[in-house]
Amino acid sequence: MELLWFILSTIALGTVYSVREPVCSRFHYEEKLLEKMIRSEFKMDAMDENLKAITDSIEERFSDITNTMEDLKNEIATMQSADVEISKTVESIQTANLASSSIYTRWGRRSCPGDAELVYEGFAGGGDYSHTGGSSSYVCLPKDPVFDGDGQKSEHVSFLYGAEYESSSATFHANLHNKDVPCAVCRVIERSVLMIPSRKTCYSGWQTEYSGYLMSEYYQHASNKEVVCMDGTPEEAEGNDNGNQNGALFYFVQIKCGALKCPPYRENVALTCVVCSK
Repeated sequence: MELLWFILSTIALGTVYSVREPVCSRFHYEEKLLEKMIRSEFKMDAMDENLKAITDSIEERFSDITNTMEDLKNEIATMQSADVEISKTVESIQTANLASSSIYTRWGRRSCPGDAELVYEGFAGGGDYSHTGGSSSYVCLPKDPVFDGDGQKSEHVSFLYGAEYESSSATFHANLHNKDVPCAVCRVIERSVLMIPSRKTCYSGWQTEYSGYLMSEYYQHASNKEVVCMDGTPEEAEGNDNGNQNGALFYFVQIKCGALKCPPYRENVALTCVVCSK
């Protein structure tokens, strides 16, 4: 009887102990630890993949930046080369323009007409009307002369004088009589220039720079001068009115019939002129 009771008690206690076995058994702990390790392994793999993706992205961005910088360097080098070529081209054009330009003097005016560039303005001058030597041409003297020290001193020299209008004709502004004559040196690009005497207009294909009247020294004066085209709307030289000082003089030019046929020419008429370019 006691043996039976002992056996039954033992079985009951074993059942209780079996039911109440703690959750944190060694097997369960190892199972959980293994699970954590596996999960950590998965996380590490995922982190490795993310890190690799980030590294690849950085390397790709760095490669793109490097390529971009290289492209910028090449572009800058190309632009610098192009700038040098442009500078050479501009210089070449300027040289070509200068080589193909024409210079002329507009007598009686302080400015240039149309698209002509003003090189400088000045005062008309030449040899004295009574001198048998000296200059046989009129010159346009600039307003800002530069002298080399005291220059070369000598008793044997040539002289230049200022020039004046010598005409009281109503045709040519009587109020300019004995007034100083201005001039302007002008330049045109890629055009030839010529003065046509006894014309008011240019021939077909040529454009007018300015028109006016032929003028030169008086025929009985000792000094002979070239014939120039004085602008038809002349001005007085600015700031150089010294009164009637004579010097180089400008008179109208007329025709003398004989060797020069009349018609088509006529005597006692001031000859016109026109300066043309093409």
